[in-house]
Amino acid sequence: MSANIKKEIDELRKEIWRHAKLYYVDSQPVISDYEYDLLFRKLQELEKESPQYITPDSPSQRVALIENTPFKRTSHRLPMLSIDNSYSLDEIRDFAQRVSRNISVNTSQISFVVEPKIDGVAISLWYEKGVLVKALTRGDGIVGEDVTNNARTIRSLPLKLLGSAPDFLEVRGEIYLGHKAFSKINKERASGGENIFANPRNAAAGTLKMLDSKVVRHRQLDFFAHSLGEYTNLDFEHHYETLNSFKELGLPVNEHCQHADNLEQVVDLCQNWVDKKQKLEYDIDGLVIKVNRIDLQQRLATTSRAPRWAIAYKFEHEQAITKLLDVIVQVGRGGTLTPVAILDPVQLAGTVVKRASLHNYEDVARKDVRIGDYVTIVKAGEIIPQVLGSDVERRTGTETIISAPEMCPSCSGEVKRDDGGVYLRCINDQCAQGFKAQLKFFASRKGMDISGLGEKIISQLVDKKMVASFSDLYALRKDDLLLLERMGEKSAQKLIDNIENSKNVSLPKLIFSLGIRHVGTKASKILAKTYNSIDTLMTVSIESLQDIDEIGPVMAESVYEYLRSEQGQNNIKALCSAGVKMEQIEEDTATSIPELPSQFKGKNMVLTGSLVNYTRSELQKKLEDLGAVVRSSVSRNTDYVVAGENAGSKLTKANDLGIAVISEKELEVMLEPIANIGENTQQSFF
Repeated sequence: MSANIKKEIDELRKEIWRHAKLYYVDSQPVISDYEYDLLFRKLQELEKESPQYITPDSPSQRVALIENTPFKRTSHRLPMLSIDNSYSLDEIRDFAQRVSRNISVNTSQISFVVEPKIDGVAISLWYEKGVLVKALTRGDGIVGEDVTNNARTIRSLPLKLLGSAPDFLEVRGEIYLGHKAFSKINKERASGGENIFANPRNAAAGTLKMLDSKVVRHRQLDFFAHSLGEYTNLDFEHHYETLNSFKELGLPVNEHCQHADNLEQVVDLCQNWVDKKQKLEYDIDGLVIKVNRIDLQQRLATTSRAPRWAIAYKFEHEQAITKLLDVIVQVGRGGTLTPVAILDPVQLAGTVVKRASLHNYEDVARKDVRIGDYVTIVKAGEIIPQVLGSDVERRTGTETIISAPEMCPSCSGEVKRDDGGVYLRCINDQCAQGFKAQLKFFASRKGMDISGLGEKIISQLVDKKMVASFSDLYALRKDDLLLLERMGEKSAQKLIDNIENSKNVSLPKLIFSLGIRHVGTKASKILAKTYNSIDTLMTVSIESLQDIDEIGPVMAESVYEYLRSEQGQNNIKALCSAGVKMEQIEEDTATSIPELPSQFKGKNMVLTGSLVNYTRSELQKKLEDLGAVVRSSVSRNTDYVVAGENAGSKLTKANDLGIAVISEKELEVMLEPIANIGENTQQSFF
């Protein structure tokens, strides 16, 4: 029996760590918070029953894993812990009773602070003499990632505190995205052919870990401060007092934070917030309840992963129960087959829901969802509602097991499962539904940028067999478009003009538009800079592709196979015949950026260490704009390493390989002629 319990605990830990990585590291959760919490609670119960199996690396003892990251890792001054969750008012009362027992104070004499639990990304801000010097993510609670440059772009986050600030102050809070900013980001991503973010929390997490601070600034992240970390020269008796002090220092504090004199007031606030949360301009997934007196917080202390003086009251998810009538299969750009639940229409979070995501067939099997089941659907900030599970007790025996299709439902073509993955794909390159998704991606803003070629127009063009390949777009005439529904003279002519203009897009956009698996905008730019034309790219070996640091073996193989496939070669040949430019387009010399000095032109460069006059991303962009290829790691193909202060392993490797190393000052001296040209032409490069 004990062996079975240990096996169950081990499997549960593995599952929780996998979801923790998807949530904290990849920002791509595949289950809801509620489902994750159920798994976590089950683990805690099993470990409580069998404490001999508790290990230091159990999820119950830690916050989350940190895996490979481009950001510098820095230890927190004080552990940045998680907060225990509760889902009922009875659990809030139990929490208050535990507090009372541990400090021998009657619950009626304990005051609390109730704060909205912002659904965002935890952050630790370090201020020295009132100036922001560091911003760290939670990480694993002990070590976080330094995202200072990105945090500096957040307008609501002060770079300098107001008034009399202590010598050192660590402020902890939440970085989040408001609904308007989130909607704007997803519209931009959709128009660019990119996957949209599932919810604002995912978008905020992904944004905060981007390498380009300019993109971070554009996305309009926001910030609320909610608690103290380490500090000097301060003396507070109450947590609520610290929140008011934050406001005086210029730190934004959520306006809905409230003081509660006793447990009864806490319960009232929790009940009132259920309807109130719908009116906010940002997502909250509950309330955080904290003991107000700081001396009591210190007496209560913490467990290995959470403080004993605080608890999160998580709102019940927006849920509804309805009947699963059918399952249809959507065919995506890469041929991905995605099951979608067709539901008996039901009201959920103010809208009528008719469909819900089933993710993939592995998820369907895990949840044992069947056609005819009464299913629980949940909408906790997601764009598309998800099926949480089914009510087995209500089954009548007439339900149908959902099986993975053996052929594509659109074209009846062969399907295959990804190697080591969970997704099924249609491998027929003539599949109409798959081609529609490809064509939408091809015409996207980050691709060929054909404005006006939307989903409905694409569907008509393909269904009427007017377009069967990318190149067929360039054979269209205005009279052809006038045959389509809701297409007028002006709209038709404008679309024809946009298609014609797309022949001159940049090489990175052309490469991106081809839809090669694993190749995004960054990889497209790297390939374009490295090879300068499609003709050159088509002749390179897989070994040459793998030698490019940022490409990697999986992407290299994907590029190599596409360019040598019949479909890939036919696409490129036809686009070339249609007049699409296949090489880097030189800019007008009157407005182009001056070239790098000859000793740098076309060279591979790596930046390492702390820079004085620029952020890493700023210098990288400037060098790339001037023609250099900036890599993320040192290899035998590296020509120069620019070493700032406290350079580490990259500098060591450069010295071992005999690669030229230059300091930031030396780089400035070598680029001074370019800077002077910029001044004379009223352009600034540094």
